Amino acid sequence: MGERDSERKGRKVAWIKAEKAGIGEKADSVLGKGARFEGQLESEGSVRLDGFFKGSIKATGDVVVGEGACVEAGISGRNVLIAGEVHGQVAARGKLELTATGKLYGNMEAASLAVEEGAVFQGDCKMIAKDGSGGPVEGGST
Repeated sequence: MGERDSERKGRKVAWIKAEKAGIGEKADSVLGKGARFEGQLESEGSVRLDGFFKGSIKATGDVVVGEGACVEAGISGRNVLIAGEVHGQVAARGKLELTATGKLYGNMEAASLAVEEGAVFQGDCKMIAKDGSGGPVEGGST
């Protein structure tokens, strides 16, 4: 393997890491590890949850449920990344991603879905159009 090949591989790995970090890279609101909150959370930005949350979450930005977090709530956001445990309905206008440590017990709807090996999903799945209209995705059928 030449110097050029390892250079290309290094760039590809860096690109994949950068893309993966894109969801919820910057959170406007954070519930830290060990914190507990019950109620309704509405944000005009992105939200990151690393503690326990019960209620409902509505964000115009991304919602990240960190590894070790436990959420008992309906979640609505642009993109949703689940690395912890969620009990409730999830609606992502863009992408819903379940990491290897993520657990979703509830129905979901999203324009795009990524599930890593090891993730748990128990519920119904509905793919929506990218505009969030709930119509069939391009190339799909009803």
